[in-house]
Amino acid sequence: MKTSKNGYKANSKDVDKSSNIIEGGNITMKGVEFKVLGTDDRGYTKVMYPGHDYIFRNAKWVKETPIRKSSKTQK
Repeated sequence: MKTSKNGYKANSKDVDKSSNIIEGGNITMKGVEFKVLGTDDRGYTKVMYPGHDYIFRNAKWVKETPIRKSSKTQK
């Protein structure tokens, strides 16, 4: 399983991926410009907002999936 160190931070090489795996359970959303859905290895899921820090207790990893507004649905 390939992991990302910087996830969806604006300067990350992984910012355009459809999902990222982050090792451990400490997630920072500082430097991220959009909401992200986080799901840990035990299935616990939460919506994470830019600028905040999140803890997934005892998680081995967290899968991040971006929540972006589709340009098709914006008016």
